[in-house]
Amino acid sequence: MEVNSLSGLVDYMKSEFRSMENDKKLLLHVEGPTKVVIYSELDDDRKRESVIEATALLDKFPYGRFMNSEDFIINVQSLIQRDLDAEAILACASSIRIEGGGDLTDNGISQTVTVKEGAATLMQAEVPSPAELRPYRTFLEVEQPSSPFVFRINRLGECALFEADGGIWKHEAMENVSQYLVNELKELIDSGSLTIIA
Repeated sequence: MEVNSLSGLVDYMKSEFRSMENDKKLLLHVEGPTKVVIYSELDDDRKRESVIEATALLDKFPYGRFMNSEDFIINVQSLIQRDLDAEAILACASSIRIEGGGDLTDNGISQTVTVKEGAATLMQAEVPSPAELRPYRTFLEVEQPSSPFVFRINRLGECALFEADGGIWKHEAMENVSQYLVNELKELIDSGSLTIIA
């Protein structure tokens, strides 16, 4: 059986456990930030059967790809939680005006872009980079882990985000998923019917 949320998995386990024999021992494996599988106990051949699998359905931000500011803004607004750094990036991306290359200052750590404000006023805006962002990358029932992203603007005014944590966020996401399941399935764990591993 497959579900697409942690709450669906929890509801199934709570309803099924009432009808299961109490001596069954199940294993819940948090396989990744977007996948959890509950396995049966070992059979005579020392194999486990998948009882239920939860896989998060998430749209993925196109990291590492430059896109026009309109597409970039839509992706940030729909796929990343609105925190201070996300707001600053959105403000900068929505104000970019590059004519014939524009003014773009880059010191390797941050970029300064000449942006147009109103009809005639020009100002300098520093773009946070790396920025701490919280994209939707794991089950929506748990807190989305924050991680650093490098925000870049090329000479054409196209914007891109590059992951800058080497995938460390995955471990935090798996811990968040595991903790959620420990809290929700405490009765099954305390009775010895369910073991959780991440």
